[in-house]
Amino acid sequence: MKKEFSKNTAEVFTKTMFHYIPEILKYIDEIKEPRKRYDYSMRYLMMSEMLMFLCEGRSQRFTETAYEDTSYLENINKIIKQDLKKIPDAEIYTDVFSRIEKEEIEEFQYKINYQMIRNKVYENAKVLGKYNLLIDGSRFQKAHYEISPEWLSQTKEGKTTWYLSMLEMKLVANSMAVSIMSEMIKNRDKKKENETDEDVKRKSEEEIKQDCEINATKRLLPKFRKKYSRLPVRIIADSLYPSIEIMKMCEELTFEYIFVLKDKKIPTLTREFLDLVSLPEGNRQLVENEKEIILTMWVNEIDYHGIKTNIIRQIKKNKKDGKYAIWMWMTNREITKKNINKIISCAKLRDYIENQGFKEQKVTSGIDLEHVYSKDIKAIKVIYTIIQITHLILQIIEHSDICGEFNKKYGSVKVFRRQFYAYLTRTSINIEIIQIKIQIRFDNSTSSYLNYTEEH
Repeated sequence: MKKEFSKNTAEVFTKTMFHYIPEILKYIDEIKEPRKRYDYSMRYLMMSEMLMFLCEGRSQRFTETAYEDTSYLENINKIIKQDLKKIPDAEIYTDVFSRIEKEEIEEFQYKINYQMIRNKVYENAKVLGKYNLLIDGSRFQKAHYEISPEWLSQTKEGKTTWYLSMLEMKLVANSMAVSIMSEMIKNRDKKKENETDEDVKRKSEEEIKQDCEINATKRLLPKFRKKYSRLPVRIIADSLYPSIEIMKMCEELTFEYIFVLKDKKIPTLTREFLDLVSLPEGNRQLVENEKEIILTMWVNEIDYHGIKTNIIRQIKKNKKDGKYAIWMWMTNREITKKNINKIISCAKLRDYIENQGFKEQKVTSGIDLEHVYSKDIKAIKVIYTIIQITHLILQIIEHSDICGEFNKKYGSVKVFRRQFYAYLTRTSINIEIIQIKIQIRFDNSTSSYLNYTEEH
């Protein structure tokens, strides 16, 4: 059968979803129903929300008005395997989502990710035997007025903006950045232990950002390890994360880590590294090509408050303009001549969470993560998770061969989504085509980038 099994983008999405998450309807059914009586099932509400994001809808009102007198109801009935006669009022979404417990929606996301991992969809993305997990915080849902005390705020040049912030954990695989787990950053995360509100007011914006992310990380990492007790992973994060607390936590929870290290972050550690690396131990590698000269140096088992850590420093000189670029990382993985290039390649994957993760959801894909979809904090968590699952399926479509060559056919995810709305509302989805088994293969550019030979 040809790879381009359908030109109908609604069929492409539905086929991809049921191919990789065949039990998604069952997982939705397992979400604890908060209502005693209802006319619209959880299947309908959750799937309808996914379809709204795909159709570039930016409010719950879209689900009520944009589908009137179209083929939408016929098609969603085929997808959810039910027979609804009427499109519900928009208010029902917030009413139901605000009553779903946080643990229920997190379990829903876990079941989807666990099935993908168990089916070895991401297996080729392992490096040195571990999956790469990126951690970073991102703002979403911004407003120009205070919605509730749970929202964070920032004042610049006399103007205050209110927003929510989420600490995200994303797995890099097959050119995708897949949301594995998230933790809402709260107002109380601004404070360290024993700090007062006055102490917080004296902090810089960067200090507040660091404390917020570190406190949320202390909740996220144990929660992840409880769910994925034996999954071999590597945590990759920016220069906010090198701290004795996070290093100890990674050791206790059996996480490998790679953190960006800046000279001023832990100056005593940097000084000790520079002293040790000057010794003739042979822990250095010099590579020269037409464009640049690259010097890489490393030292293992540097003591930091009783914990051993390993440090890499890489210096690149551009031959054309003579400019230098310097990077440093710390890791609890022993560094050798055989694995140094793979460790550095993993460290540089950190950009994926900004580009394939946050930037794509905020700008390039048109999902508009910063739009205020709801004012209820519990409903927001549900909506945020649905966005992540929708984005997962979109990434699979974009980076696999289910559509043939995606960029040549559509040019961008935005174009795909505009066509999706047209097909969902103007055509009839062919369920027989969706049920046909086909093979879907991924773009392996990320794997190729990482899979150096041991001799490299």
